[in-house]
Amino acid sequence: MPQTELVIFDLDGTLVDTATDVHLCLNLALQEMNLPLISLETAKKAIGPGPKEFVKYVLADRVDLAEEFVQIYRPFYMKHCADNAELYDGIIELLRELQANRIKMAVATNKTHRATEIVLRALAIDSCFDVVVARDQVAQPKPAPDMLLHICERLNILPKNALMLGDTDNDILAANAAEIRSCLALWGFSEHFEALKKISTFSAEYPLQVLDIIESEIVQHV
Repeated sequence: MPQTELVIFDLDGTLVDTATDVHLCLNLALQEMNLPLISLETAKKAIGPGPKEFVKYVLADRVDLAEEFVQIYRPFYMKHCADNAELYDGIIELLRELQANRIKMAVATNKTHRATEIVLRALAIDSCFDVVVARDQVAQPKPAPDMLLHICERLNILPKNALMLGDTDNDILAANAAEIRSCLALWGFSEHFEALKKISTFSAEYPLQVLDIIESEIVQHV
């Protein structure tokens, strides 16, 4: 059984609950365009799948307005992306335990690098991660394996010794493509947890359960 030397975290819906800020900014942009507002539940569905699916959820039958919408939405989100962002219960404890056991940590997110930096710094966890990779730093974002393989290469860790923790199909598919073990974060935003359980290596109902999953594989350093 491989030893876990690295845990790669998704951001939205895994480390951080960003739904309130995303919802607010989506509706600010929709309001400016005189388009129907959306519910918090619809906003949650839009988070994670990637830019194309994002606008489909938000704009429904007006995807022809996607480019204009994104241009209006981005400034709102850059201004408000950390206003209400919250770490999920148990995340701080998980990060501390992984650090104590000298397991490296990274973030792989389909968010932009600038927005990722703002959120991580606002929540005072930016220093926890050895590497942070966002969608605008690789040729192909998740579900392609580029981010995960880049992180493993940067940290000189074999993919088989890494674990990807995420809440959407993009996270699990990226892990599978990179031949990295995956853990499905059941506290996140996905609508498809039952289906995703079938293609993920593990699943966890709460953050600290990740420790139980890798406890017997923890790399002990002198």
